[in-house]
Amino acid sequence: MLNHVGLTVSDLDASVGFYRDVVGFTVKRERTVAEGDWFDTLTGANGAKMEFALVGDERFTLQLVRYLAGGAPAEPTGHTAAGNIHLCVEVDDIDARWAALSEGGYRLTPIVRIMGTDNRSFYVNDPDGVPVELLQPAGERLI
Repeated sequence: MLNHVGLTVSDLDASVGFYRDVVGFTVKRERTVAEGDWFDTLTGANGAKMEFALVGDERFTLQLVRYLAGGAPAEPTGHTAAGNIHLCVEVDDIDARWAALSEGGYRLTPIVRIMGTDNRSFYVNDPDGVPVELLQPAGERLI
């Protein structure tokens, strides 16, 4: 069973705000700092120190991690770069969410019907450029 997904971010406050206010997650755990030999062993980075927060809903937890020491430079992100991810979060009203975010100045894709079904979604990027899909499912799941 999946426990959580970790996502390294450049600004913990901005990322917590995005996943809380845009995606609709709740904050499960406020900023916490982790360091020590155990963490060096896990990360393979001598002297690693990070702060993290947990956000999510009743079924999913996203760990937002910002390295304070021992981190690496940011790599480009997006759909087409190998090894990068996108997150997909279900919403109840795709039209209302798209309208609210477009008024908030976010850069959004148009809403599309997925593979000819009534499942509808659009993308918005998080503060570090990670694509986040907001999806309103209808009927049969594609995944």
